[in-house]
Amino acid sequence: MSRVALCTDSSALLSEAEAERLGVHVVPVAIALEGVPFDGGGRAVEELYERLLAGARATTSQPSPGELLDAYARAAEAGADEVLSFHLHAGLSGTVGSARLAAREAPIPVRVVDTGTASFGVALCVRAAAAALAAGATAAEAAQAARRLGRRLRNAFAVRAAPAGRVQAATGWTLLELRGAETRALERSRDPEHAVAALADRVAAGRLPVRAAVGHAASPTEPYADALAETLAASRRVVSVERYRVGPAVGVHTGPLVFGAFWWASPS
Repeated sequence: MSRVALCTDSSALLSEAEAERLGVHVVPVAIALEGVPFDGGGRAVEELYERLLAGARATTSQPSPGELLDAYARAAEAGADEVLSFHLHAGLSGTVGSARLAAREAPIPVRVVDTGTASFGVALCVRAAAAALAAGATAAEAAQAARRLGRRLRNAFAVRAAPAGRVQAATGWTLLELRGAETRALERSRDPEHAVAALADRVAAGRLPVRAAVGHAASPTEPYADALAETLAASRRVVSVERYRVGPAVGVHTGPLVFGAFWWASPS
């Protein structure tokens, strides 16, 4: 049987623990804070968000074809016969293009998967592919499982304007959704508590049961993400709720004051 390796980049927000459990190669998105390379986890993430809240500027750089090629080569050296490489919507970033360039030079076949989503949605697609492979699917079937989930995913998030955020809210909090490559405004909320209620209503509005993943960026938004998760967990329409952290590779673009959810229909 062919051994299939999984690869993504750090904008997928896949935790280190889950990446290790699933055997996923994660290529970092480069981050610069006031022009200085930022590299760190744990408390360093909090310091980054604190700097952004104070008005500092940060930028990201997508993984280069060379960095992705290195990841594919390492997968081959570890015994893989082929690679599935999962990335955010091509309309949001050039990472899919870089991955396709790298795939041409890779020592083993690489299938680049445009998940059609972003942020933790990509991690969910990676997880779907890993589950398909574990159940005996081929690489092509696993890639298709990831794409199917990407098409089913819904999302909404609340953001408040911060000096360094690229997604801007005029006043108070604004509910947004990412649909394809476009960010659309949904409604305004007078305060974060109202945003929590509005988000919960959207997640539980459908007729089918759903699974949800709730995330937050800077620490001041954690209580609101907690409240959203608790509200969803109490809903009859929500089968399960998990939490994730919005890391710098995404938080630099949304701004640090953001929390929200991904959700998708579940048959059970």
